[in-house]
Amino acid sequence: MKKNLSVAAICTFIMILVMRWQGAALIATSSKKGIVDLEFASTKDRLHEVLLHWDLSVVKMNIWLDFLFIVCYVLFLSIAAEACSEKWPLKSIPAQAGLLFARLAYAAGVFDIAENLLMLQSIGGNYTDISLQLTFYCAAIKFLIVGFIIIYLIASLPFIIRKK
Repeated sequence: MKKNLSVAAICTFIMILVMRWQGAALIATSSKKGIVDLEFASTKDRLHEVLLHWDLSVVKMNIWLDFLFIVCYVLFLSIAAEACSEKWPLKSIPAQAGLLFARLAYAAGVFDIAENLLMLQSIGGNYTDISLQLTFYCAAIKFLIVGFIIIYLIASLPFIIRKK
C-alpha cells in the first residue's frame, strides 16, 4: 500500500504543477482564482465575465487535463484515507470514517467529472441557468468532500506518528 500511496502522491503533485503552469493564463482581473471561478460561475453574467478575457483553447485544455488530475487525486485520497484508517484501533469511529472517506473520494471524482462535462458545455455556449447551477453544486460538493478527507488525513497524522 505504501508504494501505491507514494505513486499516487507523486502523480497528484505532478498534475498540480502541470495544471498550475498550464492554467496560469486563466488568472485575470475578472478571475483571480482561474478555473475555479468558472467552476463557481452560477449565472450567465458571471460566466460571461469569467470567459471575457480567456482563450477558450486554454480553458478546454485545462479541463481536459483535469480529467487526468481527477484520477490522480481520487486514487491518492482514497489510498491515503484507507491507510490512515488502518492506523486507528480496529472498529473505532476514526477507522470507520477513514474507510468511508476512502469511498467518498470516488464520489468527489464523479462530481468533478460531471462538473467538467458541464463546463465544457458552458464554454461551448450550450448552457442554461440550471446547468450553471448544477456546475456550481457539483464543484461545491466535490470541494466539501475533498476538504473533509484532507481534514481527516491531517487529524490522523499525530496518531500515525505516535503509532510508529
